[in-house]
Amino acid sequence: MKSIYTLIFLFALTTSNIFAQCPVGQAQVTIDITTDDWGYEGYFQLVPGGNNCGVGTIFEGGNTLVGCNGGGAQNVSSGGYGNHVTVTEGPWCLDLGSTYDLIFTDDYGDGGFIFTVNISIKIK
Repeated sequence: MKSIYTLIFLFALTTSNIFAQCPVGQAQVTIDITTDDWGYEGYFQLVPGGNNCGVGTIFEGGNTLVGCNGGGAQNVSSGGYGNHVTVTEGPWCLDLGSTYDLIFTDDYGDGGFIFTVNISIKIK
């Protein structure tokens, strides 16, 4: 069974951390990825909203051997992130008012990563 999960987040103007390093009109974004017992099974991409995996990729992380089409394939036995770790990826400066998709693929098809999206906005 193919397993691709898509999370969508929309940036809105809200009061947040004033220490962001991005210019006004953009937000500084990092993603904390926490793995389970099988960190090697996961792969994800950050893409512009509405894009499919592999189209306009802003960032990819985890096990690239799983890739966009490896969900549920159970082909991979090593690589990517370790087990029971939290890894921070980024930062990226992303446009406020735009949408972005976080597409997650799990080789075994049972999920396994926890994503925490951190957004800091520079206030004039």
